[in-house]
Amino acid sequence: MTNLADARRVIGSAQELGVRDFCVCGGSRNAPLLAVVGAAYSFLDERSAAFFALGRIKLTGRPVAVITTSGTAAAELLPAAIEAHYSGLPLILITADRPARYHGTGAPQAIEQEGIFGVYASRDAASWTRRGPLHINVEFDEPLIDDEVAGLRGCEVAQRVHSETAQPRNLATSQPFTQRPLLLLGGLDARDRERVKEFVLKLGAPVYAEPLSGLREDPDIAHLVITAGERMIARGRPDGVIRVGNVPALRFWRDLDESRRELPVISYSRLPFAGLSRGEVRSLDELPEISAPWTLPDDKTADIQRILDDEPQSELAMVRELSRTIPGHSRVYLGNSLPIREWDLAATREPRGFSYEANRGANGIDGQLSTFFGQCERGRANVCVVGDLTAIYDANAPWIVPQLEADFRIVIINNSGGRIFERVASLARIDKSLIVNAHDFRFDHWAAMWRIEDRVTELRPDAEASRRAWARYDALWS
Repeated sequence: MTNLADARRVIGSAQELGVRDFCVCGGSRNAPLLAVVGAAYSFLDERSAAFFALGRIKLTGRPVAVITTSGTAAAELLPAAIEAHYSGLPLILITADRPARYHGTGAPQAIEQEGIFGVYASRDAASWTRRGPLHINVEFDEPLIDDEVAGLRGCEVAQRVHSETAQPRNLATSQPFTQRPLLLLGGLDARDRERVKEFVLKLGAPVYAEPLSGLREDPDIAHLVITAGERMIARGRPDGVIRVGNVPALRFWRDLDESRRELPVISYSRLPFAGLSRGEVRSLDELPEISAPWTLPDDKTADIQRILDDEPQSELAMVRELSRTIPGHSRVYLGNSLPIREWDLAATREPRGFSYEANRGANGIDGQLSTFFGQCERGRANVCVVGDLTAIYDANAPWIVPQLEADFRIVIINNSGGRIFERVASLARIDKSLIVNAHDFRFDHWAAMWRIEDRVTELRPDAEASRRAWARYDALWS
């Protein structure tokens, strides 16, 4: 089989698996694949390409493939593979390789690519479940272009796209496993939200709904949703936790493995991850019909709003104002780590039709802008809210902008470093300069470099106002 024939087989197999979007990174060893694939998104950075592919998967619901050359280019896909693994996303990684006779020799561009992603990617397309990455490694010998290219582009394959057919099961009414359960709603697929809302209303217990649940601002359950932040949870003294959806981001969830290990936990999710070192995970299709109504004591929502009114230049107040000014029905992408938590606490709860997105599989700051660009949707406003270090970490992401046809805005909360780590530094008595990454950078020149200055907004909160706002918030719970 010639290189080009082998490349056509690989690309055709990817299309058979449902791929319609390819993200390619130029190189020599993957030239046969590039000759065959035809139309594709083009990148200079493999890491950014893979995170962009994650965004496309979330937008389209279909597998997306990334094509790289050999060597360290393949290794650059690992961060996105990890995120896709823990998010259950069908990312296909197609890596060109040198022939087997070069493996283990230290020859140029010849690393050990077979199994390079370890547990984070399947290597068997036949048994691939589409709940995580698939790695296809293909060896090409010289000469790389060893046949006529004409007529090879745009492989014609059957238009078969995988879809889940499992139907929810109707379970008999059962008793709650605790008397005062707290319900935590993590990320939910749009298809699950109505059924989860029915469960919430039937249960009648206090609910902490994260933005990615899609139910944070739902008026039908507003009387059950905790609006004063996660500090409010402990005041009610729940005797158990029911998690529905993906693993939550809030600190209270982590405490269930530490200071609150006495609380029993049960999870219902489409992903198999417990998110803790304990606790049972059941399918979302097994949501029971239970009722356990109870209420929290008086909350602090009004007090929190007064704090933000008094400190308009604080970071929390700026996030609240931003949430009020973003156009209704926007797709809002929230970056890790502080922005997603501040939005959760301070953003408006007025139903504005937002669709929330984020990378909450591995919870890293890598590739956030790239994923956002991949998820930008034509015909609606797309807004990305990230911190300054997150933007710096993915500074070459706008490479793809000339290839996009979507309206977008990037909002960078520039608080001159990783302020989420200031508390860690204080508690652990670490030199703050080692962990906060303080800086005095601005993003106007970066935006001008990529010619997107009219699409970038930089928020610069006042550090002292932010400190005062957080101090007053902490005092509410003392």
